[in-house]
Amino acid sequence: MLLEFIFKNSFSYKDETYFSMEAVKGTAIKNEFKKAGKHRILKSAIMFGPNASGKSNMMKSLSTFRELVLKDDRQENPYPTYVSNEEPIFYQVTIYFNKKIYRYSVSYLKEEILEEKLEIEVKGSFETYFQRDKMKYTILPNELETLTNKTRKDSLFLTTAKAFNDKPSLDVFRWFINNLIFISRDTSPLLSQAYKLQKNTESKMRLLNFLKAADLNITDFEVVETNLSIPEELRPILKTNRSFKDYNMIIRHKMYDGKDEEGQFSLTLEAESDGTKKLIALAIILALFRNSTILIDEFDDSFHVELSKAIIEVFNSDESNNQFILTSHELSLMDSGFKKEQIYFTEKANRSTTELYSVYDFKSEENRQDYSYVKRYQKGLFGAIPEILVGKLKQSLEE
Repeated sequence: MLLEFIFKNSFSYKDETYFSMEAVKGTAIKNEFKKAGKHRILKSAIMFGPNASGKSNMMKSLSTFRELVLKDDRQENPYPTYVSNEEPIFYQVTIYFNKKIYRYSVSYLKEEILEEKLEIEVKGSFETYFQRDKMKYTILPNELETLTNKTRKDSLFLTTAKAFNDKPSLDVFRWFINNLIFISRDTSPLLSQAYKLQKNTESKMRLLNFLKAADLNITDFEVVETNLSIPEELRPILKTNRSFKDYNMIIRHKMYDGKDEEGQFSLTLEAESDGTKKLIALAIILALFRNSTILIDEFDDSFHVELSKAIIEVFNSDESNNQFILTSHELSLMDSGFKKEQIYFTEKANRSTTELYSVYDFKSEENRQDYSYVKRYQKGLFGAIPEILVGKLKQSLEE
């Protein structure tokens, strides 16, 4: 699970920005997992703000950190910063994985890793496991000393250490690759995984019951596998003769013929609405993953607001064992049972940079309980409200 993400000089975020998934001391114990040591970890958070204010860029920043950790030696370091900016990008995550708390940070330029540090929490305090300043290793376990000459200046020591089965490095790497998941409107359902999942009757029924509960009139589904043959003329280029697998989903819906007699009709996944596709993608992920951090950009896009509220209630429930970070334009979702530290806003500051802050950052809100956040937002008390020039919009249509 994610406890904290700190980042700087990434996309539209110039200044150091702090995003927390820890409950604030003194707030009600609600929408949380069981405590991990002294840490109260939130089950969800949601971000609001005007268009192009930087909501997606926060998620893209965490995704870029993942890309940096997972890249192979032939790839360049991902470097999504400002034009002409010469300052390094900084990323830091604090995570709970494998019953341990890790804090991992990197400061880097496109062609060089400047600083890298891995810390482990021991009895409530962080102890440095390894620390690197450019190619100098100031703190390093004895058993890892032989690996320093195997790491280039533009590569992470973490990825070198995990390749030699160093457990702390492996834990952090595995969190990034297996337990950090991104969903957007372009995310297609994981059909290859669903193909395997449907062979387990219990898993398939869990997925199907979720879709039925969302009132989609879905009665059944089947994922079919096909072979894609490579054209003869492309085989020398691709240097392979094997076929590739492709998958499609056939979805069966309940149908009434007007005489109160029930029937069925089938649609392929491509023929389904965007909302149904997105819900199926979410259902498959919920059926497959446990103890993961799942980020959903434009969460409410293509969903009815009542369905969005119901899903949020599921995310925050005792039954949920995944963590969710959402962006949304649907203001009514603010009042869907979130605590003040779960609600974030993005706002463009001077120089078109983004500021990220939570309701809890407002001192006047610290001790307030159970009232409408959306009404206070609409009154401008939290900022992050778009300035729409209606007159200018009308003028743009004049001939």
